Amino acid sequence: MGAFTQIRARIGALVRRVPKAARMCALVALANGLAWSLIVPPFQVPDENAHYAYVAQVAERGTVPRPAREEMLSPAEEGTLEAIGFYGVIGEPHDPAPFSQRQQQAIEAVARKQLSTRGYGDALTATNNPPLYYVLEAIPYKLAAGGTVLDRLAAMRVLSALMGAVTVLLVYLFLMELLPGRRWAWSVGALMVAFQPLFGFMSGGVNSDDLIYLMGAGVLWAVARMFRRGLTPANGAMIGVFLGLGLVTKFTLLGFIPAVALAVALGLWRAWPQQRARALRGAAWATGLTAAPVLAYLALNHLVWKRGALPGGIGSVSSGSATGPRFSFGAELSHIWQLFLPPLGMRHQFAYVPLQRTWFKGFIGRFGWLDYTFPEWVYSIALYVALLVIALVMAELVRRRQALARRLGELAVYALALVGLCVEIGVESYRETIINGELFEQARYLLPLLCLYAALGALAARAGGRRWGPAIGAALVMLAIGHDLFAQAITISRYYA
Repeated sequence: MGAFTQIRARIGALVRRVPKAARMCALVALANGLAWSLIVPPFQVPDENAHYAYVAQVAERGTVPRPAREEMLSPAEEGTLEAIGFYGVIGEPHDPAPFSQRQQQAIEAVARKQLSTRGYGDALTATNNPPLYYVLEAIPYKLAAGGTVLDRLAAMRVLSALMGAVTVLLVYLFLMELLPGRRWAWSVGALMVAFQPLFGFMSGGVNSDDLIYLMGAGVLWAVARMFRRGLTPANGAMIGVFLGLGLVTKFTLLGFIPAVALAVALGLWRAWPQQRARALRGAAWATGLTAAPVLAYLALNHLVWKRGALPGGIGSVSSGSATGPRFSFGAELSHIWQLFLPPLGMRHQFAYVPLQRTWFKGFIGRFGWLDYTFPEWVYSIALYVALLVIALVMAELVRRRQALARRLGELAVYALALVGLCVEIGVESYRETIINGELFEQARYLLPLLCLYAALGALAARAGGRRWGPAIGAALVMLAIGHDLFAQAITISRYYA
């Protein structure tokens, strides 16, 4: 009993060390995520049916899924998807979700059949994902064991909303380390993330991206903490834990590895030679704790789950189909460039401008299975707001140019995190184009960089100084709230009008 009291006291002390404002921002994010989870109909978050199937495989059979010849979900999930008209709603913006009495009776009839919840080993598009997110989601799945598929999905969505809240908490802590001095600016940045509609929409659904957002924010917070407090064993361990667990959540965080390597190298350089031993231990912790989960995952894949060391061929070079396009390294570089930047003397690989359609409009808001959006005028207004925010950020950076010059190494790390993530997305996008001829890229893949988005908001608010800064910050937060409420309104209109 004494040990339990001691542990509880330590946890309480850690919680009290977190600023009250940070906890309030996290609670706002939790409430918003829960609101989205109630508004969005079941399985209308991208690939939610596949992620549910993966969780069911972990919870029901105690193993991860493997590709099967026939992609079949459990009878309980398939019956539920059919009863709610899932296949007639996704991709059809004029078809509403089921909410009539007849449809409710069909859903209840499926529940009375008590169909098997065990699948056939395949989880569709989620099959090749690492298992960490799904192991965590198996907890609410089991807690709702007496309920239907929809009951379990609702419980699992609550955990995703909690992950969104922790993400916002880490964003706040990142801003504390990055921009010391103006405390109100930290809340501005964190609340802009909490009310970001795409983030809220994803936090209200079952998707492994929710955990990768948390891990991405954790990596950037740990890196910012290291730059401010030095490469200690504790700071190195935090970097390693977040990056290692992120890699066994989703391989998207491979794009962060060059940035983390540069951060650790700069930490060693700054500590040399006076604090050499401590910094070396910090680097060792960062390296070891990054590698340990990945090595364990690879070993389990090969020895226990028998599905290949790297399922899905991460990093593999496909030659394409016999009749389709074949791999070309030059074409891949061009594809990655054009995915994010205008083509410069290159053969156009896209019939549209990805920077505008995929990334800007997608970040402002494309929801469901990418089947409904804001009215076009919203994106036009958002462009002007974005340009104004960028102008304020540039003004603040120019005003703080001396401090910025002293932190160019740290700035290079964040820039490399952005570039690395974009390259990782581009590589997967090109390979998906070669293999299946399908589009892979979506704006939600950039959300591991939410800390940098929050930093832009905080810098824009700080540009107003002590006199106008709080007013600018309040205006940015009010815009974020209005943006989020409008997104929820068009979601209600999409599914229930």
